[in-house]
Amino acid sequence: MFEYIKKYEKNSIIINILMVLVSILLIINPVGVLNMVTIVFGIGILADGLFNIAAYFGTDKSYRIYSGKLFEGIIVSTAGILILLNKSLLISILPVVIGIWIIVRSIMKLQLSLNLKSMEVSKWIWVLVSAVISLLLGILIIMNPFGTMITITILAGIFLLISSITDLIESVFIIKTLK
Repeated sequence: MFEYIKKYEKNSIIINILMVLVSILLIINPVGVLNMVTIVFGIGILADGLFNIAAYFGTDKSYRIYSGKLFEGIIVSTAGILILLNKSLLISILPVVIGIWIIVRSIMKLQLSLNLKSMEVSKWIWVLVSAVISLLLGILIIMNPFGTMITITILAGIFLLISSITDLIESVFIIKTLK
């Protein structure tokens, strides 16, 4: 059993070293990483569309009449091409969607705080403060979507770096303990 744990932890060390490298890339070059992720995403969607088109032509003629694979493939391939040609648009849309979601949730929390106040719940003010902070955050995200994505990418890199280093130390400790 100890051999299994040692093997698992050795694999964990390798993975965590790779995660440290990825996190450093996220911190040092967030725009490059976002572009790379968008390209990979666009290529994946384009490939899915092309596979659907190929599946349509690979289907027996008698079944093609019932297949929507050609239509689906053309639509999905077009989406993949548009993503590859408009990477910055995709990167800027995502934070806007997140910002709108945060604003909607904040308005719901604002209503909840007013409902709590009308029910004379003493802690309603904390829900109100939380709703206002979230509302301001949502507005800030919508006002500066690209800056928000860069900041989120850098923060993800920092959190990934901390987590990977912690896991790395833990794996080394476990292996030394089992020797």
